[in-house]
Parts: sequence; C-alpha cells; structure tokens
Amino acid sequence: MATRPGAVLVTGANSGIGLATTVRLAKRGWVTWGTVRSKAKAKALTDAAKEAGVGALVKPLVLDVSDHDAVVAHWPKLPPFYAVVNNAGYSEMGAVEEVTAAQARAQLDVNLIAPAVVASCALPAMRKRGSGRIVMVSSMFGRAAVIPLNGWYHASKFGLEALSDVLRMEVAGFGVKVAIVEPGFFKTGIEGRAMEIADERRQADSPYRAAYERSAQSFGALERFAPPPDAVARVITSAIENARPLRRYLVGADAVGLATMAPLIPKAFSDAATRLMTGLGGPPETFT
Repeated sequence: MATRPGAVLVTGANSGIGLATTVRLAKRGWVTWGTVRSKAKAKALTDAAKEAGVGALVKPLVLDVSDHDAVVAHWPKLPPFYAVVNNAGYSEMGAVEEVTAAQARAQLDVNLIAPAVVASCALPAMRKRGSGRIVMVSSMFGRAAVIPLNGWYHASKFGLEALSDVLRMEVAGFGVKVAIVEPGFFKTGIEGRAMEIADERRQADSPYRAAYERSAQSFGALERFAPPPDAVARVITSAIENARPLRRYLVGADAVGLATMAPLIPKAFSDAATRLMTGLGGPPETFT
C-alpha cells in the first residue's frame, strides 16, 4: 500500500456518503478523521470502522461544522490534513414561502458556509506543504433546479459549486486542487430527513399540502430503491488520490441523465410536467 502524504478529514462521517467514504479511505491506508455531531454518532462511526477492520485508522471528531467559531477554535488541535471532504449536508424541504429566514440561514450554514470555513482552516497547511485536495460534495441538483419545495437546498448547492469554482482558481498556484462531486440519488438518509420535514409541513393548513404529500411518497420510493453510496465513496477517493482529478464528477445514471437532458428541454415544458407530477395545481392556462 502506498505511503499517504497526510491525514484526511471527512465531515458528516457517521452515515451515508460520509461513512462510506471514511471507511473506504481508511481501507486504502489513509488516517481518516470524521466529524460527527454527538458522542452517540461518534460511537456509530467507531463501531463501523472496527467492523470494517480499520478501527485504528478512523478518528471520530465530535464537532458541529455549522458552528463556524467552534471549527476555527478547534482547528489548531487537528493534524495538517492533506485533504478535506466537505460532505455534511441536509435538505430543508419546504416551499420558499414557508421556509423561515432562520431555517434558510441554517441550511446555508451547513451546506455552503461550513465547507468554506473548513477549506479556509485547512489551506495554510496545504500551502506550506505545496499540495492538497479539497473535495466538495454537491449534488446533481447543484446543476439543475428542478425539484419544487427544495429551493433552499438547490440554492445551497448552486452556491457551493460557484464557490468551489472560484476557490479552485485561487488555490491552484499553491498546488491545491479542488474537485466537485455531484451524486444523484443514493441511500444516504437525507431523503428520510426531508420526508420528516414534509410530513410536518403538510399537517399544517398549507396551500402546498398536495405537493408535500406527493413529494413524501416520491422520497419514500427513492429511499427504498436508491443504491448504496459506495460508488460516491469510490469517486471521492479517486478525486483525492488521482494526480489529475477532474473539476467535476457526476455520479449515478440519474445525475448523468439530468445533466445531459436538462439543458435540452424547454423550460415551459419541464415546468409544466414537474408541476403535474408534484401536485402543484392551478388552472390549465398556467401550465405554459
């Protein structure tokens, strides 16, 4: 096994893509630190690492990456990471009209600002070494805003991709490479969280009740049939280990299909079709 140039940090490491990536990196010889938000989740990560035979290489770290001051304060206690994987994220499902400003800020804090803070903390050591990797886990929905009731999730991922494109240019001269990973639907648990929020919102007297119900049904089906996140973990590992990583990686047939087809379909048609499928009604003349 090749000698690794340093440790790796993976945020949101206790489940889904983060857990699969942490375990895979450790199996390939990387000392891998994983952020979690509680001692219980740290134990879940430790148990999974031991079961995979890599317990000695996985280092759970109880740290809420959305607490930006806490991240900055704790960083001097951490090793000089060769790579960071900004994976932590969630979906604040809700119509734009019904998501409060506080909820929107919380979504952006986790999905957009936290990756910038983590990258900023990691960069001094990467500059000193003259090499490093920053991997941003975005989504196919960072390319196309096509899912109603997920406006703030789309906004956070579009913003993350723009931020990453600028960051890539800023740090290239220091030997640091930035890669964006855009998964489609995988079994990550994020759909379950979205379903819980949808269920809460549809209990209220919401004008979007039918859309919430339809969306909850769709997410339930996706959660049952989505593939495991191992393919995403393999791509993230490649982005760290490859001498010339791609700027963007689409992962999953659905992600490739959306990226290919979305620019070709007239928006009037796709808007109308999406409204019909998601239960967003209105008089016939509005479907244009």
